[in-house]
Amino acid sequence: MNLNLFKTYVKVVEVQNLSKTAEELSISQPAITKQIQALEEIYGSLLLERSGRRLKTTEAGETLYHYAREIIKLIEKTELAMEDVAESRKGTLFLGASTIPGQYILPQFIKKFKDQHPNTSLAMDIADTEQVFAKVAERELDIGVVGGYINNRKVDGFKWIEDELVVIVPNNHYLNQFKEVSIKDLLNEKWIFREKGSGTRKAIEESLSKFAIKKDNLQILMEAGSTEAVLAMVESEMGISIISKWAINKKESHSKIKSIKLTEPQFKRFFYVIYPKQKSRRKSVANFIEFIKKHKVKKA
Repeated sequence: MNLNLFKTYVKVVEVQNLSKTAEELSISQPAITKQIQALEEIYGSLLLERSGRRLKTTEAGETLYHYAREIIKLIEKTELAMEDVAESRKGTLFLGASTIPGQYILPQFIKKFKDQHPNTSLAMDIADTEQVFAKVAERELDIGVVGGYINNRKVDGFKWIEDELVVIVPNNHYLNQFKEVSIKDLLNEKWIFREKGSGTRKAIEESLSKFAIKKDNLQILMEAGSTEAVLAMVESEMGISIISKWAINKKESHSKIKSIKLTEPQFKRFFYVIYPKQKSRRKSVANFIEFIKKHKVKKA
């Protein structure tokens, strides 16, 4: 039995009109008529009859409709179950991450996940927040972890963990004697900024705007394409910057850089886990989302 016969029949019963059904299924009306006739020949019963401009089921047609729906549902459940079995043996997962989560946070998660799901193959693409969002929206990536949220109707997600932004200065800078500074104490400094599209830059600009400070009010010496580049430029005494605490904690112990806490609590942000907006997803993707929700990350 061709499953498409049942699918067409169920759609005709629900729509009650051959031409509308043909339009929805993108097939011709004569083709639909032939499929209904084929079912009537198989079961030796009239299934549909006209009632004005609409079609209604006969007693036999009503019986077939209910069983056809159950058959379709059962086939769909079977296909999903078989996909799960296949995924449990070998699955694939394409991750994307902006710089901070990709370099400093996710590695510890990926190892734990691989320990629990050794047959899942993972690949990770590190790019800026805007690029990761774009790839997730187009389903080039299964999951993204980013430093800012962009409204996109093709993407779902949730807040994951909080991040603190700190000032970094060269070791010989006059500010390194302080444990905390105010953002207003830094306005006349020379700055190194991340490039446009970076989640860190977006978070800094949003925090500055709360104090009516625009990027144009600062002396921006250079824009860098990565956190490591920012660190290197500050280390070479080109200027100061604001970066994630996650990045500086990895670097500070063996560098010529000092980090200083900002007194304003506004200099914080969240990392977000994002994924394509869809009704169902592969088992390996669902497993990783569930895993990342349950497991706590070690603090920066």
